[in-house]
Amino acid sequence: MSCKYYKKTCARCKKSDDYLVFDKQDLSAVSLESYKNYINFDLDVCPYCGYISTDIEQGYTNESESVINSEKYNDILTYSYLDGVVDELNDNFLNSYPANLYECYAFLREQDKDYKNAVKGYFRAVLLKETLIRRYTQQKNEDYEDLTEIEIKAYDKINNLLLNSIKQNAIKIVDIYKLCKKNLYLDLINIECLKRLDLFDEANYLLNAIKINLPNDLLEYIDNL
Repeated sequence: MSCKYYKKTCARCKKSDDYLVFDKQDLSAVSLESYKNYINFDLDVCPYCGYISTDIEQGYTNESESVINSEKYNDILTYSYLDGVVDELNDNFLNSYPANLYECYAFLREQDKDYKNAVKGYFRAVLLKETLIRRYTQQKNEDYEDLTEIEIKAYDKINNLLLNSIKQNAIKIVDIYKLCKKNLYLDLINIECLKRLDLFDEANYLLNAIKINLPNDLLEYIDNL
């Protein structure tokens, strides 16, 4: 995969900066690799006003401003649902795996009735939150002998809060998936979320409906979730 810096002008604040742009992946051939490229997409974040988009020059409307200025958007951006516990731990993980930015993007796209990209954004947030749980768990295990009881409880608390947030994101995805113009990869995202919610009958029903169109690597991936 190649990439290059391009000067772009933010659709919100009209200020220009250099943004790293990756070559678009060919998603025409259905495969596990192309599915992972579909769900692991990149965002542009304006360094001046904080506007978030897959392309900083697009997606902004007059209605976007009220969403960005809303209490809900700010709560997502600042991880308010983590209840301040992150102040007691290593916040570098939150910067390295910015689930909040993808959730903000998804919330903005949802309010704009761009449900396909809302699903993608919420699911990317889910994947990053799962990575955060693994990283915090690893850090806790590595440092366990040197941790205080308060710090151990902080690790457990943040993981439980992230798990609850993942559940809420998965429920949101299942709901707005129904409003999407369907494609095969959106179907797979929905199946992944149904399985995370232990709705295995619904997940298997949808999987049986599309499995004829799936290559073996994707079938194996879904079966092993």
